Amino acid sequence: MAPLGMSDDELWRAALRHHNACDYHEAHELFEDLWLELGNRADKDIVQALAQADALAVHLETGNLRAAQRLMRQLPQLAAALPDAWRGAELRPLREWVGTVGATIPPQGDVPPAERRPPPSIGERSG
Repeated sequence: MAPLGMSDDELWRAALRHHNACDYHEAHELFEDLWLELGNRADKDIVQALAQADALAVHLETGNLRAAQRLMRQLPQLAAALPDAWRGAELRPLREWVGTVGATIPPQGDVPPAERRPPPSIGERSG
């Protein structure tokens, strides 16, 4: 069982709530907790991409460019494999955000301030 006795579904919903409230650090932590609970490799890869996307948002918010650059060594491949939706949540906009922001993060040097925009909310999949 996950921390505080939370089920996988409760961890998922809590991570989404924090992500959508722009509390990317807590969302990252909850996604990591969920990752530890999952057994399916494909599911773990999805959650790892979400956790790393929120970590990227934190690093961009705080100006920790070196950490953002380190994340971009693996995150683009993980994010590119994100499905359009998972567990009823629309993931395509987040996948696109990682691609767009990631393309602007140079291997070294400064990230342009205009590209430090936050990730999109993760909404429910319609239809």
